[in-house]
Amino acid sequence: MAIVALKEKSTLRLELDNGIVDGKQKTLSKSFTKVKTDAADEDVHATAVAIADLQSKDLIRVKKIEEVSLISE
Repeated sequence: MAIVALKEKSTLRLELDNGIVDGKQKTLSKSFTKVKTDAADEDVHATAVAIADLQSKDLIRVKKIEEVSLISE
């Protein structure tokens, strides 16, 4: 029995620098939904950097979160 991974949705998350409190890095997250499931990682990253340039805080990390259903055939 074969298992097929079906991408259902993708989310782009930017983690921004929110300062240091008690010696620990604090982050602020901004999420963007409805990212095309077939978008190339390079394109998603380029979009994230462009969005981050519009923010007042510095970009720390870019995350692409995918929701996948596993279906047996």
